[in-house]
Amino acid sequence: MSSENVNIANTYMKFRNSYNHGFLKYYYFKKIISYATGLYDGVRIRAVFQKLLDHDIIERRYEMGSKGKPVLRYRHNPYHIEGINLYGSYILNKETN
Repeated sequence: MSSENVNIANTYMKFRNSYNHGFLKYYYFKKIISYATGLYDGVRIRAVFQKLLDHDIIERRYEMGSKGKPVLRYRHNPYHIEGINLYGSYILNKETN
């Protein structure tokens, strides 16, 4: 797996401001990675997605689905933003890599 594809996907998601879309299904990220990198093999797309997960660029969260079942959702978070405080500014994690 080329780290170039991971960098391309991450840069494109930053350009699209994917963080503002919130938590989404894997399907959204699969389409974005495929478009940005030109990969159409599902195994390679999943490998790029997994690398983004491993580097904490994409975070995961379980949410309740429409039928009461937990659904796994993902959010692109390259800046490690936890949320928005009362004054409208972002709260950053204090941990450094």
